[in-house]
Amino acid sequence: MAETLAGTDPNFVPPFPGSIAKYLSPKSAFSKVHGEIHAFIATRDGRPVGRIAAIVNRSHNRHYNDKTGFFGFFECENDPATARALFERAEAVLRERGLTSIRGPYNPSINDECGLLVEGHGTPPCIGLTWNPPYYESLVLNAGLQRVRALLGFDLPLAELEMPERLSRLTAHVAKRSKMRLRPINLKKLDEELELVHAVYNDTLSRNWGFFPISMEDLLSAAEDMRAIADPDMILIAEKNGEPAGVALSLPNFNELLIHLKKTPHWLRLPHTLWLMKTRRITTARQIVYGILPQCRDRGLHAWLLHEQFRCAKERFKSAQLGWIEENNHEILENSRMLGGIQRRKWCIYEKAL
Repeated sequence: MAETLAGTDPNFVPPFPGSIAKYLSPKSAFSKVHGEIHAFIATRDGRPVGRIAAIVNRSHNRHYNDKTGFFGFFECENDPATARALFERAEAVLRERGLTSIRGPYNPSINDECGLLVEGHGTPPCIGLTWNPPYYESLVLNAGLQRVRALLGFDLPLAELEMPERLSRLTAHVAKRSKMRLRPINLKKLDEELELVHAVYNDTLSRNWGFFPISMEDLLSAAEDMRAIADPDMILIAEKNGEPAGVALSLPNFNELLIHLKKTPHWLRLPHTLWLMKTRRITTARQIVYGILPQCRDRGLHAWLLHEQFRCAKERFKSAQLGWIEENNHEILENSRMLGGIQRRKWCIYEKAL
């Protein structure tokens, strides 16, 4: 569907083969643990012109004790009438289930791809970040939704930057005097390592607006895709006295390979992807998560994680993307700018009362 509507744009990246179908399956981790996904396609003269999913996230609503409904997987031609019809159908499903608002886009939750791109359409998206044509926001606003949150993305031109001196000094001090240690993730024991990531992730991101705890099923499902592309030196686990203290997670930008699949027939995309993995070097990365347990904050660990990830990334990649970062997360925004990050992308979340 996305390829039908936006595939001619040079910045469009096809999804990994089977990835959307995996989310929409009744056997998906989301459906088994969190709720329901009801997907709809709009057609004209037998041709698809739009799609939307109405999402019931019971885990979110239990966490907040509210009745929020969600939408996601939104794609649409540049026609307000088509968009309104899609939203009306999704809203009807959510009302039928007693929900009082619609929020999104989430594909399918805040722990997955989310947000509508409103700034930065001129470059292809990094792995795990959404891209859409510029006209999408007008369709969403025309359907009666309003912006409620902004998420920011930074470019880090690694090839042009040197390690900030104050970060190096602070890191040296912390590494010498701290009882903490950093180590790369052990991909051979990934399920065990994810138990540590799970604990840190949920403790540290609980301050984010709209957050609800990620489940182990979610992490294990994501790990199926991560095993093939992860660089263990870019996934760091911080420990204190053998117990988890923090996590830093970055991934190679796999979209550099997927963008070459546009003209590949669907039935050949998986073997083509495997061939690209063997023959092309990925030159960019995405920093996804920095998480530190509350009792280990303000001890220089954040600086240490930043330093090591910057060092490792500079050895491997020409540039990186940081984010998304919530617009009021001033600490992370300040650190991103201190490293040399340049804010070039913005995504928005929208909501409407039902």
